[in-house]
Amino acid sequence: LPYFTDDQDCIGCGKCVAVCPGLAITLVDYRKDKESPIVTFPLELTSEKIDVGQLVMVVSNDGELGEFEVTRARFLTEFPKTQLVSVKLPSEIAKTAVGIKLIKTGYTEPMDLYQQPYTDDDIIVCRCERVSVGEIRKWIRYGVRDFNELKALTKAGMGACGGKTCTSLINRIFREEGIKQENIIPGTKRPLFVEAPMGAFAGLKTKKGGK
Repeated sequence: LPYFTDDQDCIGCGKCVAVCPGLAITLVDYRKDKESPIVTFPLELTSEKIDVGQLVMVVSNDGELGEFEVTRARFLTEFPKTQLVSVKLPSEIAKTAVGIKLIKTGYTEPMDLYQQPYTDDDIIVCRCERVSVGEIRKWIRYGVRDFNELKALTKAGMGACGGKTCTSLINRIFREEGIKQENIIPGTKRPLFVEAPMGAFAGLKTKKGGK
């Protein structure tokens, strides 16, 4: 870590910015211009050196402060994985700035709605009974909301697996059709009808002499 000796002032070397874990330090340098100080930010998102004059988005803990030009970018020999990017900022926001973004907000903000592509109608949902997505979707569009009714109409979920595979896929089709989970009546799960002891898989003999 950098340190001061006696009454020595900070020289703006930037070592504290580069060494601090979590990119938690910014350096505000008022020495040349008190109205528009130079603020140095740590950057570890890219190994490519940022160009002087490049616009970056400066942010605070509360949001974006605006786009500003880079005045200097450098790597310190002791800390080659952290780039120090300096930007000239108005004094009223210099102390509130905490970092920079290289990408505009329009590409990083979460969307209000994310629409996944629809599952193709010819994909098989129930492998046991060879029921397709299109057949399930057809009955959902007719107003079916009950899994047991879908079973009766299509035989989906009535195979040997007991609906272990197709249930989640049918739920996805419901979502694709805009049906909320609370409006779907779950199906009755079929209990196990053939029980096999673990010893049967190991070939162990039973008390009756069998294996």
